[in-house]
Amino acid sequence: MSSPVDKITDYQQRLRDDMLSQFFGDPVHTAIADAISLEYQRFENVAYDVLTDRMLANAEGVNLDVLGALVRVSRLHRVDDDYRKIIQVAIAANDSDGGAEQITWIATQLMPADVMYTQEGEANFTLQYFSDDSLSAELQEEAIDLIGRAVSAGVSWRLLASEETIPGQYDVDTFGTGTYGVRIGGST
Repeated sequence: MSSPVDKITDYQQRLRDDMLSQFFGDPVHTAIADAISLEYQRFENVAYDVLTDRMLANAEGVNLDVLGALVRVSRLHRVDDDYRKIIQVAIAANDSDGGAEQITWIATQLMPADVMYTQEGEANFTLQYFSDDSLSAELQEEAIDLIGRAVSAGVSWRLLASEETIPGQYDVDTFGTGTYGVRIGGST
């Protein structure tokens, strides 16, 4: 996995390179420098592992459970990769400004189907997902929670399930008529 932090692996050589010339080659000073550099290296190794193992991209198992608890999502018997994705969706929901694109993206990450966003007024919209498979009660509750986090205060919304298919392609309303849909995901 990736890390934004570079691990230092050569403390001993760095310390030896920085030794004053009058101490270089002296066995006592070299032994002291090696002992100190060994402790620095041990600390670096542990600190690096602690840092990187707790980053979302690298976290596994219990570390991933801790991150999920921080953003208030349950594992629900998910494997690490699926749980990591839901944590990313929760982070996006928690950071959302309530825009249609963000809400639709969040919904498409949670639904195994096409999703249509329809604006129904100044502070009202409907999300409709089209699928032959219905969401389990747990997943529907999670979807409602996460989408609800992304919605701005004072905005009402509803989530509808449909076994029909989306009737065509929708474009964002650029003329300000107040009703538009956004078709995301799936096939036509």
